[in-house]
Amino acid sequence: MLLMRSVPLLLVLILATAAWPALPASAPDAPPVPVGVRAAEGADFGALRSAGATSVKLVINWSEVETRQGTFQWEALDDAVSAAQSAGLRVILVLSYTPKWASQATGSELLDPAIYAREPPKRIGDWETFVTAASSRYRDRVKDWQIWTARSLPLFRGTTREYIDLLRSARVLIKLADPSARIVLSTPYGFDLVDLRRMLTDASDDFDVISLSPRGVSPDALLRPLGVLRERLLPRGSKPLWIEWDPFSYGQRASWPGQMVKLQAEARAFGIDYIFWVADGSAITRIVLDTLGAQIGRHPFAGYITRQRVLLLIFGDSDGVAVAWSGAADTTLTLEGSPLHAYTPTGDTRPVSGDGEKSSLTVGNEPLLLTGIGSALLAEARQADQTGAFPALPVETDYRQAGDVSARLGRTNVERGLYNSPFRERRNDAAEVVDVDGGEALRANSAQERVYVHFDVDDTFLFFVDGRALVEISVEVRGASAPEQLGFNIWYDSMSGYRFTPWQWVNASPGWLTYTFRLPDAAFANTWGWDFAINAAGNRNEDLVIRSVTVRKVTP
Repeated sequence: MLLMRSVPLLLVLILATAAWPALPASAPDAPPVPVGVRAAEGADFGALRSAGATSVKLVINWSEVETRQGTFQWEALDDAVSAAQSAGLRVILVLSYTPKWASQATGSELLDPAIYAREPPKRIGDWETFVTAASSRYRDRVKDWQIWTARSLPLFRGTTREYIDLLRSARVLIKLADPSARIVLSTPYGFDLVDLRRMLTDASDDFDVISLSPRGVSPDALLRPLGVLRERLLPRGSKPLWIEWDPFSYGQRASWPGQMVKLQAEARAFGIDYIFWVADGSAITRIVLDTLGAQIGRHPFAGYITRQRVLLLIFGDSDGVAVAWSGAADTTLTLEGSPLHAYTPTGDTRPVSGDGEKSSLTVGNEPLLLTGIGSALLAEARQADQTGAFPALPVETDYRQAGDVSARLGRTNVERGLYNSPFRERRNDAAEVVDVDGGEALRANSAQERVYVHFDVDDTFLFFVDGRALVEISVEVRGASAPEQLGFNIWYDSMSGYRFTPWQWVNASPGWLTYTFRLPDAAFANTWGWDFAINAAGNRNEDLVIRSVTVRKVTP
């Protein structure tokens, strides 16, 4: 088998450019972003096309194509490519996974394909032979070639430098076979702005398209990093940008319609070329796409406005349509102008009250599609877009001018711009609250391996620092019972990836002690969904007790 058996049929939403086949703009049910698929062998490509797909991703598993060096087995892939194209689907090929004979793996690692196939090859020449064979065979049928599925464990076990070598050699050979081909960069899971900066600096000439994989990041949390990406790293019109979205990684099936609507709206707002929606197909997917097609269709993005902690992404030239949601609890939204009509992601209507001049409705975190947006709101949205400011959810408190943010830990944290509560349910995070000196504190538990305390710094205070400030973290802990028995350090999102500070021993003391760590290279870009963690792993005789944490920014 040439395509991975473990890969299910997946739906992929793709925002098409002129180079891609697209549904006619006048089609009544055409969604804002056309639909594609990623499929395993044996997929019913005709059924997928009938469901609205326009493209298909097929993974070429090198470890199965060339199980013996020099002998290639293309039959299954040939059949899949032919079937997909006969059904009217455009094919993207993804080159991934190393054969056992070519892998860097050694010893017992060679017994497990989940290890050896994810290692880079020992010799770049073996990879080049495979790429040459694939690109020569499919150069007249395939224009987009993605290099690896995603650059995170467990899918890729190499270094960034090793990936760049694979990318660079593939680019040379594929474009030698077809100068018009496009090379697609794969990225790590999460939203790794640090990695993107490095790739755009060190390997920009080696790829044409960037495919993001923000697994575990909510649609709401995409807004700020997308804005930073467009403002500081990748302006519109430079390189096409794709997002591959796995809804399983963020919410249950009931949340998928809302995720889909938000992602399509955000794609238009930030000039993203494709969104890959990775999930098994269902009737609800078709219903949501039909709702989007009926209400938004191919209207251009006009801009955005905010009202009463609600974000409205507005589309249209004269007859405006908005996608609206709140990042907080249900909020009453009042808008001026003609009467509005509100629809859920699945097309159900929502009540709107009004007097002909104003309309009011309740908006929560599930997005609503609002029709009847008048010319005044359209003009306001266009003005915001022309300022160059990117959309963001309104916040309850803006910490941009604050000198510090802090969290006092207990059964109910007191959080002022520093958030630990969202991480309490993580499997390895400390969750035991203890009473000490008449107050509450949080205790790690080494026996249960609950040894981390994760934090997210409010994005209005610090986000993608990139040398603009030094960061200090002060941690208040209970003194140790004996010298060099208890310690901790900080695991943080830096400009060179997540890293640890040196280990800090806690002095023997019956009271509370404060230790401060200065981070000259903090990124704090929510790369894995958090900015830093207190790490108390390694303590065996005593557990760390933490009362408060404060983060300051210091002008360099």
